[in-house]
Amino acid sequence: MDCAGISRRLSTSVHNPIAVRSSLVRQLLPTPLDAVDPLTLYPFDDRPRPAGRPWLMANMVASVDGAIAIDGVSGGLGGEGDSMAFRAIRASCDWIVAAAGTIRAERYRPMVAKPEWQDVRADAGLAPAVQVVIVSGRLDLPWDEPLFSDSTLPVIVVTSESADARQVAVANDHAQVWQIGATSVDLRAMVSALHERGLRRLVCEGGEALLDGLVREELVDEMDVTISPMLAGAGYLADPGTEARLPGTNDLSRFSLAHHFVEDEFTFCRFVRES
Repeated sequence: MDCAGISRRLSTSVHNPIAVRSSLVRQLLPTPLDAVDPLTLYPFDDRPRPAGRPWLMANMVASVDGAIAIDGVSGGLGGEGDSMAFRAIRASCDWIVAAAGTIRAERYRPMVAKPEWQDVRADAGLAPAVQVVIVSGRLDLPWDEPLFSDSTLPVIVVTSESADARQVAVANDHAQVWQIGATSVDLRAMVSALHERGLRRLVCEGGEALLDGLVREELVDEMDVTISPMLAGAGYLADPGTEARLPGTNDLSRFSLAHHFVEDEFTFCRFVRES
């Protein structure tokens, strides 16, 4: 998208009250702006495709004490501003990648072409609808959910070559099944397979083990993190003896803050891996 197009979208977001949602966010970085819709900005951020693979984003919300879910889901930590940022991130990518546990817990809705996204996605060179990729070892997915029957583009389920043949047959009735990796999903090979389809951007929406695997493979280029002004306390841990931490490795990668928004005491940060 050219500079004139970006200026047009910024002008629409800030000055045309008919074109914006009732709640807007305040941008602090890279340029202070009082009232913007992240949907007009996120899809046009610079995301150069790394050699041999697409740009990989990871989207997560956390409380001020590090909780990433309440009662197994992330919704309790969010708000209207978080929903706006979440929609903008989804509108910025070709693919959503999520683990089976996240799909089950969050009850994903069908991915369809949304009218409010169409101009933005077209200007960013993206397909009308996002496609879902589910990483699953046991293939124990809610096949009767509308996600599988009503999505604009077919859902892809990635499992290993050792997956039960009967479960694979069931999965093939509801989705496209890719078997990548001998006994567990080879995440690097999966990302390479997506790259071969010519796609530029994908976003990981969890869960924690999948994100941790992508981080360990050094595949994450961008972290989009919402910090919720809530204190969850130790009760959010499924196992009180489990160490509370965000996914990561001992060999830390350095990320820089590229975008910073605030709304109703929530803060939204876009971190990009430093070269």
